[in-house]
Amino acid sequence: MDLAVTREQFDAVRGARHLPDVLKNVLTGAQRAGDGGGYVLHLTYEEATALNELCAWNVHTDASGTVSPESRVFDDLVKAILTHPDY
Repeated sequence: MDLAVTREQFDAVRGARHLPDVLKNVLTGAQRAGDGGGYVLHLTYEEATALNELCAWNVHTDASGTVSPESRVFDDLVKAILTHPDY
């Protein structure tokens, strides 16, 4: 699957703790988006699942279940992966 991500999302994933080698390779192979503002990640199902899990680990909420502003970028990626038609 091809997943378009913003520069902010790309940087968040790249800077995440415990980034597995398989996702490092995906980031290395990412192509710049046509508008120059982001990237397109080419993911197998397994890589997309790994990215989803990594992002889910980095989503933090408060007691009411509201996603913290710092982790919204990861929450948006989880939603993008889960709703992608090729996932």
